[in-house]
Amino acid sequence: MSISNELATALIGLKDVIVADYARFLKEIDCSKDKFGIEFETGSKYVKVVSISGGGSRSVHCFVEKASGNILRAASWKAPARNFIRGNVFDQASYINRVRWTGVS
Repeated sequence: MSISNELATALIGLKDVIVADYARFLKEIDCSKDKFGIEFETGSKYVKVVSISGGGSRSVHCFVEKASGNILRAASWKAPARNFIRGNVFDQASYINRVRWTGVS
């Protein structure tokens, strides 16, 4: 399943915010890609944002609606919690204070 170039660019911005928060968490420890990473898995309605630890364990960070760019918290590995929107990837100000490397609040 493909995504638009605009959404792909916005997802990179989201990834940058997540990785920057992780770097702030570690402060003085080297934060190279092999210690923490973010990947995107595209489904029919959502893009799953997956965080990968240095040991290789994977967890769902959040979901992004492909049609609107809305950020949703993960309810499980396969589904978002649709109770309310946590922000929108096209408006970084809407999520900058809600996104942490551990997930969205």
